[in-house]
Amino acid sequence: MSDRVLFVENGDSFSYNVLDALPVPRRDAVVLTPEESLAFLRHEEPRWAVIGPGPFDPREAGLLPVVATLAAREIPTLGICLGHQAIGMHFGAMLRPVEPHHGVRDAIRLEPSRLLPHFRGTTTVMRYHSLALVDPLPPELRLVARGSDGTIMAVEHESLPMLGLQFHPDSFATVSGEAMVRDFVRAVFSPGAEAHP
Repeated sequence: MSDRVLFVENGDSFSYNVLDALPVPRRDAVVLTPEESLAFLRHEEPRWAVIGPGPFDPREAGLLPVVATLAAREIPTLGICLGHQAIGMHFGAMLRPVEPHHGVRDAIRLEPSRLLPHFRGTTTVMRYHSLALVDPLPPELRLVARGSDGTIMAVEHESLPMLGLQFHPDSFATVSGEAMVRDFVRAVFSPGAEAHP
């Protein structure tokens, strides 16, 4: 297993903001398209993966085979925006158009979570999306957060180390966004470790 993180890049203007929010030096990130990521995963095993945002839906972006491969190999995976939607769709969640939220601050409510163990209650995040996962979620997925309008804002797999965030933790307007990413990393690699978000 490599110490590197696979960053699945989907042609989004926020991709490098997300990269800079990760708790690793950029030299340790392998930045690849979905197609390139599949080829990489045939020969390499990254320590963890991040599926970044993008302008399409997960099927158009070619992300569902990537999520399937990561899930089958139980590679810890954080999905952001489009990546969150791809995780949801792979496990059977439905994706629907919603009222666009492009650069909209929102107060979301976080529920107790296995993969964000030190975050719960209400916090402010930045939303950039016009698609969203909708209820009911499949049994493999647990709701982690909803927006003030009821939109699903975060999900986690019941047993695999896979977390999806519909909002942008990389945004300056997301309170403690980078700390959330660190909390996910601690949760999957040092379960029970004390956090200081």
